[in-house]
Amino acid sequence: MPDHLFPVLLADIGGTNARFRVLEDPQTEARIFETVAVQDFDTIEEAINGVVIAAGGARPRRAIIAAAGPIRADGMDFTNSPWEVRPEPFLKKTGIEALTLVNDFAAQALALPVLADEDLVRIGGGEVMDGRTKVVLGPGTGLGVGQLVRADGTWVPVPGEGGHVDLGPRTDWEAAIWEHLDRVDGRVSAEQVLSGRGLVNLYRAVCKADDTPPLFHDPSHVTTAALAAHERREEDHTTLTVQLFATCLGRVAGDMALTAYAQGGVYLAGGIPTRILPFLTEGPFRQSFEDKAPHGNLLRNIATMVIKADLPALCGLAALAREPDSYAIDLARRTWTV
Repeated sequence: MPDHLFPVLLADIGGTNARFRVLEDPQTEARIFETVAVQDFDTIEEAINGVVIAAGGARPRRAIIAAAGPIRADGMDFTNSPWEVRPEPFLKKTGIEALTLVNDFAAQALALPVLADEDLVRIGGGEVMDGRTKVVLGPGTGLGVGQLVRADGTWVPVPGEGGHVDLGPRTDWEAAIWEHLDRVDGRVSAEQVLSGRGLVNLYRAVCKADDTPPLFHDPSHVTTAALAAHERREEDHTTLTVQLFATCLGRVAGDMALTAYAQGGVYLAGGIPTRILPFLTEGPFRQSFEDKAPHGNLLRNIATMVIKADLPALCGLAALAREPDSYAIDLARRTWTV
């Protein structure tokens, strides 16, 4: 059976970076390879051959790939990069015998039951209830959202496109900023604010609303300046931007918690939450998360956490490879063989 083939190549493909591990057998730790930029390779097969196969060692017989994009009968196109996966040429070009494709936030969700306490940073109160639905949100290149539901003794990952829900202002100050946000087909989705490019979009709008030219055009520069100002206990356009980002992230996280009734907790993944952690633990995130009248009490009882573990999607793929029977996921429809 393909789900028992080892070694297994685990791949987490984002819009910016590609990350690879090889799991030689169910008991050992995965072999780690360097993170590479998607833009440095024309295709995913070139990246795998150039990074994993060229490094030598145990050659993968199976690949489990997590990436943003819908999975179809002919493979997938990645949402935020020019790469694609077409199973027949993929298997031929890499020499791998079996390929399984998983939505990137289904992979993030798969990791939630195996994360240890030291992998998480709590924000505010609430309780994680065993065996209850969990939600994960990840602002990065885009805004990914996934759920993990417990049913009949197994975990069921539920991917979705929650990052594209509408996001609107709630105060006059926010309304003034919203006038200057870049839109997609006339609307502001959550991803237009809660992502790397969204952070820059928000910063420019904050500056325009105050009739001030923006100084930064890269999300890392905005967060670096905001963290430095935060350390000095100063307020400027970058701190206002990151505070508003945290506010909006709390609102959307609260919406997802209500939608899924996520008594198993809400988890924030990706590089942005760990980078702006002081703005989440000390700022408006938790208040915005709970501000959901008439269900404020319900939200106060739901725990919120930042995942600080490295590459949780790969942890989820490893858990799936080691114990496929612990997850109710239809691998047959997502797997191709030679």
